[in-house]
Amino acid sequence: MIYRTTRPLPRSRGLLSILLAARFLSPSTSVAAMASPPPASIKVYYYDFAFWRAECVRMGLFMGGVPFEDVRDVKPAEMKASGKLTFGALPIMDVDGKTLSQTQAMAVYAAKVAGIQPDDPWDAAKVDECISGCTDVTDTIAKTFRLSDEEKVKAREELCAEGGRLRMHLGGLEKICSENGDCGYAVGESISVADLAIWRLVGWMASGKLDGIPKDYVETTFPSLSKLVASVDSNEKVQEW
Repeated sequence: MIYRTTRPLPRSRGLLSILLAARFLSPSTSVAAMASPPPASIKVYYYDFAFWRAECVRMGLFMGGVPFEDVRDVKPAEMKASGKLTFGALPIMDVDGKTLSQTQAMAVYAAKVAGIQPDDPWDAAKVDECISGCTDVTDTIAKTFRLSDEEKVKAREELCAEGGRLRMHLGGLEKICSENGDCGYAVGESISVADLAIWRLVGWMASGKLDGIPKDYVETTFPSLSKLVASVDSNEKVQEW
């Protein structure tokens, strides 16, 4: 199904919509950085579920009031035949007829268009660091998917244990949040695409669909990540989404 998650605005009102979105943005984001109007057409292609790799892109655009088409009725064979799968996988973005792929590139692009990407080079790099950390977590879990049910549970339990690789990766994200003042955000003092990525990643891990990973694993082991999740949960635009 193809639908618009936000009502398209006339091009003449593009700047106004961006400025109005500023109430949700980081103080480090300048008006100058938001001054460029969004592209005429943005489409995000992914399946109909809220996996973090696509959801942080979708929500990043939504947070800034940027109109886009959320294409969820995707057929892999058709997508491959279209030539849009640059690296052979989803999600991808179509921006004015041009293709963008890879989660980090799409998330940062969406954040810049939406006006929620920090201008400060250090803060921007920390956003990148968080998204890379989410990818590390995902890749670590993904390596267990082809194991038998019994082997899968055992492997994931070991990953979660003290000294396990999953615990290490999540500990890295925890450290970033803690060093940011444990304020409920990963970077700065207001929501960024890094928070959206971590929020949905934790939601996936707490879904109960990953046998061997307790639903409350993050909640009981990583207090700063839990605080971030609560902060994102309470965001007005997130609740609207």
